[in-house]
Amino acid sequence: MSAVTMTSTGGRKAGGVSGGRPAKRSRTAVPPVTVDGLFGHVAARRPGEVVVADGGRPLTYGAAQQNADRLASVMLRYGVQLGDPVLVHTADHAQSLVAQLAVLALGGVCVPVPDLCDARDAARIAEMSGATLVLCSGVHRERWPLDAMVLDEERTWARIAPVRVDGSLPRSSPDGVAYLLTERADDGGCVGHLVDHRAWLLAAGARLRRAGRPGRGVWTGQPPGGARGLAALWWAVSAGSRLNGPAAPAAGRDHAGAAAVYGPQEYAKFLAGSGPGAPAGPGTALVIGGALPAGLVERHRALFPYTRLLAEFSPRDGAMPWTAADCTSAHVGASGVSGAGSAVPRVRVTVRDEEGRPLPAGSTGQIWAAGTALPFDRLCDGCREPAVSHRGSLTYSGYLGRWGADGALEVTGRTAPRTPARASSALACATHGAPTRACPVPTGA
Repeated sequence: MSAVTMTSTGGRKAGGVSGGRPAKRSRTAVPPVTVDGLFGHVAARRPGEVVVADGGRPLTYGAAQQNADRLASVMLRYGVQLGDPVLVHTADHAQSLVAQLAVLALGGVCVPVPDLCDARDAARIAEMSGATLVLCSGVHRERWPLDAMVLDEERTWARIAPVRVDGSLPRSSPDGVAYLLTERADDGGCVGHLVDHRAWLLAAGARLRRAGRPGRGVWTGQPPGGARGLAALWWAVSAGSRLNGPAAPAAGRDHAGAAAVYGPQEYAKFLAGSGPGAPAGPGTALVIGGALPAGLVERHRALFPYTRLLAEFSPRDGAMPWTAADCTSAHVGASGVSGAGSAVPRVRVTVRDEEGRPLPAGSTGQIWAAGTALPFDRLCDGCREPAVSHRGSLTYSGYLGRWGADGALEVTGRTAPRTPARASSALACATHGAPTRACPVPTGA
């Protein structure tokens, strides 16, 4: 496939998309069952509203849908098939959104690549995923020895604009794979977490119910391709709101009163730079990733007492939470203990000993999880067994913790990397970072 170029997604108008009132909503309308279906559901009602502001001109829901449909149709002509993995490596969130929607509509597997990914990690991700095509920005093109569609060169839309949208689209299904989320393992290898459309919608819907609708949009300081950026984007979309990226106009970078998504260390750094006379904090701060650093909640309360602080414990892929907590008035224990809250809907979290046996409340052990709102399978570039061997298994967090008397999970720290002599063969592969590569993992509750 020869390289194809595309104009900046933020630089096109939503031509052909009606600016009039949307059609009346049927009282018996079926809710969306796929990720791209969710976007189409919102776009049909808000075609002229901005969905992403991040570099260039703002991208509207209608323009994103139109661009993605045409891109998907061109990709179909070039031979992209149902279930094919496609890498997405872009320089801004507007390009990333259009690329994601196109891959999802084709029934393909979207493999987001972090913007700052180096050549070594890029090669590992390509090898593990088996992708042969990358949708990228021009600044990243030379990094990929693969067929590519470059998303920000002006010559492309002259070729793509005349293309009629293929009548077979969309091809996605609820149980089809939507994303392959990558993670660097402790041993330097690469792990991929396979997320189907149903799980992504379950996680996004539960987040919307916990955090509410961000009326002023969702801000993220993470470049496209990262897990937090994906979580922020689909929180905004599920609420019919907008994502303000790192390169958003000045008004979009204003945290005051808006919602913002951070990683634990990122928010700790933000708080460290705040003080008397600093600008007002966000209306809601959602911290996604590992355990909260000690003292973060107390400092947040001291600086931003009127800002809601929510935490999602998502220790592996970084986007699919295991537990959630409203830390605005939550109790935080002694130093080194972080309250992670209770398990989110459709996720089962357990604390186990080194042999994989469940422990009672109050006992400290390794934190594991499984559920339909989590990735259903994993790929590991060091495993010798087929990926299906992980299906339905528990996933290891890499953290130690215990259940408190109030039923909330307390994270006490990280687990030390295991050596082959210490690692149980029943648990080793699920860590995807331990030197041992034995593949059986526990499947019981």
